[in-house]
Amino acid sequence: MDSVMLRENDLELIDALQLNPRASWAEVGAVLGMDPVTAARRWKRLVDDRLAWCTVALGRRQLHTMSVAFLELTCEAGAANQVAAELARQPHMITVQHIAGSYDLWTIAIAPDLADLSEYLLSQLPRQPGITRVRTHIATRAFDLSMRWRLRVLNAAQAGRLRPAHHPHAVTRPMDEIDRRLFVALSTDGRRSFAELEAELGLSARTVQRRINRLVAVGDITFRCDLARRLAGWHDSAVLWLAMPDDHLESTGEQLLSWPETRTCAAVAGPNNLLLTVGLHNVADLHELVTRLRHDFPHATIVDRQLVLRQVKLYGRVLDRVGRWSSTTPLDLWALGADDPGAPP
Repeated sequence: MDSVMLRENDLELIDALQLNPRASWAEVGAVLGMDPVTAARRWKRLVDDRLAWCTVALGRRQLHTMSVAFLELTCEAGAANQVAAELARQPHMITVQHIAGSYDLWTIAIAPDLADLSEYLLSQLPRQPGITRVRTHIATRAFDLSMRWRLRVLNAAQAGRLRPAHHPHAVTRPMDEIDRRLFVALSTDGRRSFAELEAELGLSARTVQRRINRLVAVGDITFRCDLARRLAGWHDSAVLWLAMPDDHLESTGEQLLSWPETRTCAAVAGPNNLLLTVGLHNVADLHELVTRLRHDFPHATIVDRQLVLRQVKLYGRVLDRVGRWSSTTPLDLWALGADDPGAPP
């Protein structure tokens, strides 16, 4: 399976769900020129083969209320795999990956606020066996955490038909405990039916539907579809650190969101004040991308760049070495607000 690439019709189906992860099979089939039963069957095959999956993520409004940290971890000799496996089990860790560079692991942790994040970084993470050093970068503005990226296989007309409708007049309020439980339930499968969620959460299907619609409309949650990226030609990825005047951060971050390579982009506190993670078709593409960065953003200095050796966890999914999902860890991005969550046993 390692050398088998995803077929064109698989990529079209995945791209359709990247545009609208909870679209009905009738909507998907109408755009792709297939009947709904065929669309559903093909998606089931991709999921059963662990090649693609849907999950929930924080929407832009909710993301801006949370605290996000990018962590560079140095491990004891031979301990990096075990540390990565333990971090991947923690519900507030959305990304864990091995890095080629001056440290061993790069992760993204999310907490309800800076106080909870600080407690984890100062009291809990240092107690985890195998970690010798932690360098922390706090996001001051998360432009995107790999939620907008898509394959871009479908043409503009097809994409336009699939993009979900916006409901700008939805009532905004803080996410409550039921909303958070709904988020955790959807993190295992973003396409779970209202009936499934009704049974798990003890709410009526209509209430579940109404809550999801409101959370999406106000920007508290969104949905994402991902895949074994290497089997779609995206074989490699990298982490880049840039430094620039603060008054260029907003415009630079927003412009980088349109690049097909961009995965995560965030302003951070510190002299290297913009983080960018990118997908690459191969490692040689990194040099062309760096050249383009220097040309398009002459105000920015590329301070460091590191290649990713292996992605261990991506938004609640633990991945194998090819990028297929091997297990699911429910995401609870409010877990650090509880007593001593995620502490090693």
